[in-house]
Amino acid sequence: MTKPAFSFDSGSGLDDVLAPVRKAAETVTAQQPFVRSMTRRVLDHLTTSGLDIADDVMIVPADVFTNPDRFVADRQMMRQVPHVVAWGGEIAEPGDYTTKDVMGTPILLLRDKGGAARAFVNVCAHRGAQVAAGCGRATRFTCPYHAWTYDSNGRLASLPGRQMFKGVELAELGLRPLPVSEEAGLIVVGLDPSVTVDGFLDDAHDDLASFGFDQYAHAVSAELHLKADWKLAVDVNFEGYHFPFLHKDTLAPIVTNNSVFDVLGMHCRWAFPFRNIEELRDVPEQDWPERFSGSVVYGIFPSCVLVESPVSTLMLRIYPGERVGTCVVHMVGGSLHPMKDDADRLLAQSGYDGATAVLRDEDFPAAEACQRGAEHGLENIILGRSEPLVQHLHRTWDAALTPSP
Repeated sequence: MTKPAFSFDSGSGLDDVLAPVRKAAETVTAQQPFVRSMTRRVLDHLTTSGLDIADDVMIVPADVFTNPDRFVADRQMMRQVPHVVAWGGEIAEPGDYTTKDVMGTPILLLRDKGGAARAFVNVCAHRGAQVAAGCGRATRFTCPYHAWTYDSNGRLASLPGRQMFKGVELAELGLRPLPVSEEAGLIVVGLDPSVTVDGFLDDAHDDLASFGFDQYAHAVSAELHLKADWKLAVDVNFEGYHFPFLHKDTLAPIVTNNSVFDVLGMHCRWAFPFRNIEELRDVPEQDWPERFSGSVVYGIFPSCVLVESPVSTLMLRIYPGERVGTCVVHMVGGSLHPMKDDADRLLAQSGYDGATAVLRDEDFPAAEACQRGAEHGLENIILGRSEPLVQHLHRTWDAALTPSP
């Protein structure tokens, strides 16, 4: 392994759950084409105590988080746009499958015999039960209720008591297919047959492809139900203005808010560095680590957050809940290869714990506090120039709700 160009100061006072970050920051050498330009920008900001900023302040009515009509419109929009739902490595080989939930819609993802990704509504045509659960390997999927069985093309292959369904066109009773594409190692699905998924990630493709998501396996996951609008749960992931205050004892000792922000079409990227990145000033650029010394966070429209750091890969899928002012967060930690033993599982779990502890204990409670404010008299939220990607997110969401002329 290539010797790191710099070392990580372990005297940060960070809680033990984040300790893996220190070790990982010293050893990552994966090739990524955008890292050097991003690092140069960060070092320039450190020289001037600056960061990338927006052109102006943005005012957003607080009722975007509380208005029942906006809530309905958001849910409708979610059904009309593509969604990143998995890493390609979750269904790496023909016969692999996994199940997902997108705003209540149960989805079965699988890799067919020809190696293509397939997506179906995970609903039996008989009485509506789910035909698959969890993840694994299978070429047929049998509903646990009445044993109707489907093949990997979604066709109804067999059912008990066929003679009792005389007059029913059983050949038409397969699993309902959904639009699906595989781009930059990520699985993209549409909830409606009319949704175009091909090319959805074109504007961020080169960046995303450099991470090798087609090799990432599901490692560990959790589902959170928050008392906050989904947009607030997304917002907390895209600015560092709050780092010195909300995260003063967790992230602030090891990272800095001298951040760089980039808009990638409907999507976006935010990178914030470890404090020790300043040591690179005295290192020839050709000797810099090939992976960014910090975290890189991607916002994939409309509500998928990909968090890449030397210690972990995290995918957040955030959707409106069943009621105004609620949301569901699916948190999934990835592993660069299938976990073969307890050591692999422990490493994946420790990285996931470190990545999600701050979200669970600090960021998401802040989102819930903001929801309470919006519900009790707050008229507007004020997005400052140091919050450019939060501005971008709200503009993009609003544009998606506006009918094309």
